[in-house]
Amino acid sequence: MRIGEIVESSSTHFVAESLDLRRPPELGRLVKVHLEEGRDLCAVVCHGETGSLDPGRRAVRRSTKEVYDDRVYREHPQLEHVLRTEFTSLAVGLLDKEVVHQGLPSMPPPLHYSVYGCEKEETTRFSQDLYYFRLLLGVPVRIPVELVLAGHLRWVYRERGHDEEWLQEAAREVANLLKQDYERLATVLYAIERDT
Repeated sequence: MRIGEIVESSSTHFVAESLDLRRPPELGRLVKVHLEEGRDLCAVVCHGETGSLDPGRRAVRRSTKEVYDDRVYREHPQLEHVLRTEFTSLAVGLLDKEVVHQGLPSMPPPLHYSVYGCEKEETTRFSQDLYYFRLLLGVPVRIPVELVLAGHLRWVYRERGHDEEWLQEAAREVANLLKQDYERLATVLYAIERDT
């Protein structure tokens, strides 16, 4: 299912405008961009926000009723023309037909390409090898990267049908990668234990 369109692109990440105003994809979700037939760039959602179309202005509250009413956009369709929802995703590899390549792509994805949510089978196949955790922990993002990783672990765990064996292996890999940084390790492990 198409969920966004790329509006900014770099070697490590891309920013996409969400098709669903006020609802970016879930933090940690695996998404993909079709580069060519049978070849998809995979990325992990690391940030989402809804704000004004004009970067120098903030969106303003219209009325008290609208704050509590989810039907605000039906009542005031003009709001859709002044707001947008964007999400940022970190590139972590490629699905090349049946082969998974984890690592940064050789080129950033093109502007205006569509972003899709990965299917369960694609998520399972991509997450068999955990090398890409190194990429997630190594790229600076707006929120603490260990929270992005924890969100990703929870999301993959659910997509894999609550696969306890995979989650334990993933936790061991994170412990190995963060063995020199107890605070970051504790943040990830607490977040996945709390929500699984």
